[in-house]
Amino acid sequence: MITFFPLNLIEQFSKLPNFYYLVIAIMQMMSLISITNGQPVVMGPLSLSICIQMIKDFIEDYQIRKSDDAENNKKIYLIRTNEIPRIAKWSELRIGDLIKVQKDEQIPADILLIQTSDKWGNAYIDAQNLDGETNLKCKNIQQNLKQLQEQTEEYLSALKMTIKYERPNPYHYLFRGIAEFNNEPITLSQENLVLRGCVLRNVNFIYGIVCYNGHDSKIMLNSMKQLLKCSHLERTLNKLIIFIFQLQIIMCGLGAFLNSLWQLIYNSQLSYLEILNTEFNHNFIKNLFLQWGSWILIFSNLIPILLLVSLDIVKYFQGILITIDQGTYSSEYDIKTSVQSSNLNEELGLVDYIFCDKTGTLTKNQLYFKCLTVNQKSYGKEQTIKNEKVSKSAQVLKVDFSDETFFNDLNQTPKRGPLHEFLLCLSLCHNVIADNNNGQLLYQAKSSDELALVNFARYCGYTFEGLDESNRIIINIRGEIQLYQMIHVFEFNSTRKRFSVIVQDPQNQIILYTKGPDQIMENLMNPISPELKEKTWKDLQEFALIGLRTLLLTKRILPLQIFKEWENGYLQACCASQNKDNQIMNYQAKIEQELELIGGTAVEDKLQEDVGPTIQYLKDAGIKIWVLTGDKVETAINIGYSCQLLNKSLQQIIVDGNNEQSVSNELEQAFQKIQDNNKNSLIISGFALQIAMKPEFSSILMKIAEKCEAVIACRVTPKQKQDIVQLVRENKPNVTTLAIGDGANDVNMIRAAHIGIGIKGNEGLQAAKASDYSIGEFKILKRLILYHGRENYRKNQTFINYNFYKTMLLVLPQYWWAFCNGFSAVLLYDQLLYESYNLFFTSLPIVLYAIFDQEFAADIFTSNPAIYCINKKQKLFNLKIFLYWIFNGTIQAAILSCLTFSIYETSSIYNGMMSDLWTTGAILLGFSVLISNIKIIVCSNNYSIGVIVGLFGSFIIYIILFIIISEKMNQSEMSNSLNASFAQQKFYLTSLLVIGATSIFDLAFTQLAKWSQYAKVEIQHDKVYSLIKKQHIELQDEQQQNQPIPYTQIQQINFPKSHIKQDFIDLAQSQEEN
Repeated sequence: MITFFPLNLIEQFSKLPNFYYLVIAIMQMMSLISITNGQPVVMGPLSLSICIQMIKDFIEDYQIRKSDDAENNKKIYLIRTNEIPRIAKWSELRIGDLIKVQKDEQIPADILLIQTSDKWGNAYIDAQNLDGETNLKCKNIQQNLKQLQEQTEEYLSALKMTIKYERPNPYHYLFRGIAEFNNEPITLSQENLVLRGCVLRNVNFIYGIVCYNGHDSKIMLNSMKQLLKCSHLERTLNKLIIFIFQLQIIMCGLGAFLNSLWQLIYNSQLSYLEILNTEFNHNFIKNLFLQWGSWILIFSNLIPILLLVSLDIVKYFQGILITIDQGTYSSEYDIKTSVQSSNLNEELGLVDYIFCDKTGTLTKNQLYFKCLTVNQKSYGKEQTIKNEKVSKSAQVLKVDFSDETFFNDLNQTPKRGPLHEFLLCLSLCHNVIADNNNGQLLYQAKSSDELALVNFARYCGYTFEGLDESNRIIINIRGEIQLYQMIHVFEFNSTRKRFSVIVQDPQNQIILYTKGPDQIMENLMNPISPELKEKTWKDLQEFALIGLRTLLLTKRILPLQIFKEWENGYLQACCASQNKDNQIMNYQAKIEQELELIGGTAVEDKLQEDVGPTIQYLKDAGIKIWVLTGDKVETAINIGYSCQLLNKSLQQIIVDGNNEQSVSNELEQAFQKIQDNNKNSLIISGFALQIAMKPEFSSILMKIAEKCEAVIACRVTPKQKQDIVQLVRENKPNVTTLAIGDGANDVNMIRAAHIGIGIKGNEGLQAAKASDYSIGEFKILKRLILYHGRENYRKNQTFINYNFYKTMLLVLPQYWWAFCNGFSAVLLYDQLLYESYNLFFTSLPIVLYAIFDQEFAADIFTSNPAIYCINKKQKLFNLKIFLYWIFNGTIQAAILSCLTFSIYETSSIYNGMMSDLWTTGAILLGFSVLISNIKIIVCSNNYSIGVIVGLFGSFIIYIILFIIISEKMNQSEMSNSLNASFAQQKFYLTSLLVIGATSIFDLAFTQLAKWSQYAKVEIQHDKVYSLIKKQHIELQDEQQQNQPIPYTQIQQINFPKSHIKQDFIDLAQSQEEN
């Protein structure tokens, strides 16, 4: 609390508008230039603005503080030498402390595992908070420390052990250390380290030594604050604020110069002003700077003081509307759309590129075993029997297979032959964890692929039942238990791209089982018969063409002597203190050779609901979609057709070279192909992409991709996903990119894009937490972009333009009045009314407009993507459109000034008396309030009760404050002004005249645009507008009859480049575009 206020004040005044008004407040206290009698009146609204921002920041910081306190005050069982074991807070933990964690408790620090209730020294943890994966992970005690398993808590509390390990780092899967125990060095790895944030499962308790704590723990080192993303609208706004400030300086300088020049010319005629020769007014240079300062104070409201605060409020409520919108709610998964970065609401209306993960994003990430190929025969393409006839395990999940031929062949050679080897490999080669829960066998796996494969083996009667006390794999083969001794496990990673186990079978044979993608496994296999290879690869190709994910299964029987020699070196590599990981992978690669083919598998990952129509709508909206997947080229192409990303009208360009020369040639050929064809699609492999992204090839790659409606990148790594997004951003800096994914491997891509969207799926919440918006299903993206994005962009740009427009109506009449008073820097308005203009008279209506206005029903936008395409291409917020609003406000301010001054300053008002300057200024300010609120009526498309109350309420507040100042504040210069204004008919006649004159100006500008060369566009515009209105009525009628919404004829119309709604803003915009 003590440090919050000074630090937050520094942060607030680092914002350009706040610092600007702070300078204005200081200038108002300078008596020589002050127009407020030396009072810093701007500090009132400035303080209000800063207070709102500080309250918002305080609430956010307080919530973080509460969360931190709740985390730090959690309890843990602490054991320290020479202390009684006790329950302690997490915040009390220190490096070297021994702690005990019970089942289902969260791990409070990164700890070295030294004892568990599991007799094998294993601990199963839920790491969803850490990496977003929902599967359980297995940690274990280092082999040489398992002697501690049988020790008592008293022994552990007195344990003397020296542990040397690397400094804190953010890498979850990297830990190297050496423990000195009983004068013996023991190598430690990440398998022995349990990380903070994980939850203990499946074991009753563990003991561990704290290695990293607090901010040094890996979860904290990975929880860096995400860089704040700034929308195109905000970036443009910052530039326009600087532009307005420069314009203000120039205009004020001109006014000061003209005043000094006027005084110099007419000085001899100004004796009645009693100007002394010693006064500044008589000195041209000094008067110039003094008047310049005074004019700056008069023009201070050119930059709206509440612009940023009110824009934040608008975006916050727009975010709430996105969240509560039933169209963004996933009923299938019961997930609401969450808005983490509401400052990007309008950026959703400018999306040019979408980078999309496949698994879990386009698909459900619920894999089902579908097909297999063994010994030149494929199975699973035909569904010939019912599931209940296949196996006694009728409740087996993740399997969609009922080929009677397979079971007939399997029964002909029970427990032997190729199919037996195939199922045996599936039940042995995996890292699935079996849990017997009340007699029900449940599986936990690191991936859905593993679950599908092991479940298929179980489906066929080869049931994996877990590990026994001797670390032997228990396999129930159709009622017969067989035990296989687990020797080594080689985990899958992005470098190896395969998974292996070494086991000893009941006949004491040592067997290596390996599975992986065919392009990896092919180079590791012994030569096989051409017929077998041709048939197997043909089957895999056919599986891929129907969108299935394939793997090859292989084995190698290891002679004992060869295995022993290899194992000696492998164990030494596992104990190496330097370059350990590379040495281990090298030894793994040495043994994974001379493999024999067993067969191939194919699993299906089904598409989510409405993925195809959603992608088609987005493509019709002018958005280019890139799908980034780990699948092989054939699978990716088939998925592309399934989700409507590809179609027969697109020329397919495939870049799949395996060296730099071939990739270069394929890129050159592709570039030639696209010259005469604008309907193309690019499919590129991960290896070719790695070469194509080099500086010498990246430019031609982007030229090819730019002429493609769709791009699919296959076999890409998480790092390549991020690199692809950055490549597009670097080569096309003016486009807006959006990345969407569902897993931890998509986080870098999501953060690299202008907009990141995470799907709360089966791979955890890592992507959702790192994103700007999180959704439940891919199909919600259509409504989020085409409706909310488009509308928020339209309303927010109007909000900003309007705020500068209304300040022109307020400030510029003083400049026009200056032509009548020798450019004397005299404030025309009562100070209280002047400062209330932005605070009370014109702030609420535009905020309500920006939150609730709706041009058409949401279904119109989502059914007609061409509307979004028009909006995106025309860029409603740019310098020309902004200058139009400024020009419009300038002209209307001139009209207000001329009418008001000519009526109130040149004729009597009542009883032969003329209006004084302050009354005229107050009336002029009232007209500015009236016209600015009418402007919102002109821009609005619908009028809720709240908007109407806001509009009339704002003007009523002005009238009430006017009456109070006039009748109750006797010291005010406006005292008794009521009789000269609201009590006279002239005021109401002038009001009608002012409204008519300004409205005529707007209509005149619209007609001028029609008479221009864009008249044809406007005619088409009217037709489109009428058609959409007609469609809207038809759509409502169809909805009342519970009929589906059609994809209507409006999609075939050649839309003009102007906006659907016919008004001067869009006409000016169409001029800018053309």
